[in-house]
Amino acid sequence: LTYCQEEGLFSTQRGSCEPLVLILDRACDPVTPLLTQWTYQAMVHDLLGIRNNRVDLSGKEVVTKVPQDQKQVVLSSQQDEFFKKEMYNNYGDLGIEIKNLVDDFQEASKMNHNIQSIEDMQRFVENYPEFRSKQGNVSKHVTLMTELSRLVEEGQLMTSSELEQEVACNGSLKSSTFWSEVCEVIRDPRVKQDHKVKLAMLYAVRFEKEGETVSRLVSELIDAGVPIIKANLVRGVLDYGGQGKRDDDLFGGSKSFFSRAQTAVKGLKGVDNVYTQHQPMLASITEQLFKGKLKEGDYPFHAQVPQVSSTN
Repeated sequence: LTYCQEEGLFSTQRGSCEPLVLILDRACDPVTPLLTQWTYQAMVHDLLGIRNNRVDLSGKEVVTKVPQDQKQVVLSSQQDEFFKKEMYNNYGDLGIEIKNLVDDFQEASKMNHNIQSIEDMQRFVENYPEFRSKQGNVSKHVTLMTELSRLVEEGQLMTSSELEQEVACNGSLKSSTFWSEVCEVIRDPRVKQDHKVKLAMLYAVRFEKEGETVSRLVSELIDAGVPIIKANLVRGVLDYGGQGKRDDDLFGGSKSFFSRAQTAVKGLKGVDNVYTQHQPMLASITEQLFKGKLKEGDYPFHAQVPQVSSTN
């Protein structure tokens, strides 16, 4: 319908590559959404919440001292150059970049205070709006980073995230290898309920076929104080994206895109980071697509756009 109504959006110049639309079912990879993400934008979404490009820091749960004019801050890649540059950067590198941002501002601040002539004064007045804007921007990102760091530490996110990656990426280990560690995280009162549930859902997807795994996970969650409706999401994720719902085997087998993705990612930047080992199945699918190796039986395609007669 969109093609017929807005044909110009899909027009290509003669001789150029035709665009290709790849349609996937989210159920083919239930693992990726369950993993803790460590990029700036993802952490703000997950830990603080962002709506209409605004982050609300006025709640009682926010412990970091927040300036009065920053109880609500705008976080938009269109208005904030620093955020545009760093939104996909990981947590470790982000801390370094924010320090550099503060250092640059301090340097600029010293220059603005070195007023010795009328020309210096005039230049300061001209640059003052930009200076004030930079000051607010630096303060905003420092505040956000401080609060994110507090939530990571208090919620034991490093521990739970490392375990998530092991469950998702180490296809050779048995469920018993992780069970005690998973239970420790679920029983830890410092870990937020949502992160407990996501870990349990991930474990259930990984070891779906092994005995009473699901029932034991639900019981552990309920015993840890998680509401029944949340605990039952462990069963829900299997109904949505369990082995019977997926065409590809995420954790092994002859059709495992996941295994190929693990091999392909070796040697790439960030692979040594235990918190970002996992590569989404989409990465492997697109790689196979670019190489022309997607099987038509698994990914049928339609090469022609149906002709629709115009009506007056």
